[in-house]
Amino acid sequence: MAKINKTTKSFNYPFSKGTKNIWNIPINLRIKNSFGRLLSKQPKKRDKNVKIWLAEQKEMVPLKEKDFPLIFVIHNGRRFLPSFLKHYRSLGVTKFLCVDDESTDGTTQYLLNEPDVDVHFSNVRYGAAARSKTWRELLAALYGKNRWYLNVDVDEYLFTGCNATMSISDYANHLYVNDIYRLPAPMIDMVPGGSLDEAVLDDYTDPWKICDFFDAAGYSGTVRAGGLKLYGGARERLWNADVELMKYPLIYWDDHTSMGVSIHSPWPTHRNHAPVCGALLHFKVFADVKKISKGALDTGQYFDGNREYKLMLDYFSKSETKRLTYEGSIHFENEETLIKNGMVKLI
Repeated sequence: MAKINKTTKSFNYPFSKGTKNIWNIPINLRIKNSFGRLLSKQPKKRDKNVKIWLAEQKEMVPLKEKDFPLIFVIHNGRRFLPSFLKHYRSLGVTKFLCVDDESTDGTTQYLLNEPDVDVHFSNVRYGAAARSKTWRELLAALYGKNRWYLNVDVDEYLFTGCNATMSISDYANHLYVNDIYRLPAPMIDMVPGGSLDEAVLDDYTDPWKICDFFDAAGYSGTVRAGGLKLYGGARERLWNADVELMKYPLIYWDDHTSMGVSIHSPWPTHRNHAPVCGALLHFKVFADVKKISKGALDTGQYFDGNREYKLMLDYFSKSETKRLTYEGSIHFENEETLIKNGMVKLI
């Protein structure tokens, strides 16, 4: 992890009750952000060689004003689709916009049979699309600016702290009237509390019923000009994965918006310091974790030479019997568990 510089301050996560300035933003960065709001910024230019096109079995229908779209990218994620689509439909998503990255496990046909899913293909793979950044920008450009999008991966399930009381459209409008244009939300790594061999995801079970524990301690967060950085969680504790956890899954897309240098730091960056926090329940570990890790390594598409998947495969290859929880693990019951343990923060 990079050393903290003079424009950086640390923040504590999970949040303590009553914490107002949750990110501990330094005064010089607050001033810079204030000027950033006044100055228009041009988004980062995309690679013009990357193309996407709608599947022949689908028809391009422009989004209506009341539609709420979700962008996602998928490669062999068939097992997540029933719970993923159900979860986001329950939040009020009306249209799913995806790029299918050469799936071979039934994902493509499953999505083609879903009337509210627009399936796109591309002339390049995930790595050549700047690890999906370019695809996501192309989808937003195709379906229209000056509106909210959810922007997630298929193994991420958003909890805003208001899932039970607000549709995602109402929640986004609530942010907008408070001059907030995106929602920071860390990936909360979920692991099974019982035997790994029994952690099998099927079409009828939500993944948090199988991988039902998360770490409530051991996080390290800093505030930088580019956004919020958070490290830790079960992946770091178990196999020393040094991965950025903070993402921005709910984002207002306008002329100034792009994925920037990283999906963890979209432009314009001054919007990344929003005084609110959701949580993305993130599911990497099931009974077939070794098979999935090997498959990811074979594609060669992932960050830093597939570093994380190498660490995962090495960890789970050493022993067949591993306890993935520890004394700091919390059992997830529902959204209230996240609120109670300071994993989300409302306005």
